[in-house]
Amino acid sequence: MRRTEYLFDLADWLTDPPSGGPIQMWVVGAGLSALVSLYGILCCLTQRATTLNITMRGFQPIGRGLWLEISGIHAITFGFVIVCIGLFMHFQWFWGNHKRLFPFHEVAKYCAALGLVVAILAHAYTMITQT
Repeated sequence: MRRTEYLFDLADWLTDPPSGGPIQMWVVGAGLSALVSLYGILCCLTQRATTLNITMRGFQPIGRGLWLEISGIHAITFGFVIVCIGLFMHFQWFWGNHKRLFPFHEVAKYCAALGLVVAILAHAYTMITQT
């Protein structure tokens, strides 16, 4: 499979209504999304975050080792990114599998995706200008 086909399949999977039932609704839509969102909120409140160190070629390494610890405004913007991912998961797999909330899950999911784009841009901006 070519890389572009994989990206299109991933985009289709994220934009299509969920096909799972109550188990997917509660395990992914409630449980996993709550854990992700709580970690993001914790990053914002404590202004500390731990993430994978994925230094790209051509850039100076931010830190050594597998884990990267960030603090201050960087951790806050990273926390907003994580909260938006958790909200997207919740709207996609909880609201998308709920009978009464299903009509609203598309709008909520795309609002969370828009928030994710804004949070990523804010995080990138702070990492570039404040480092």
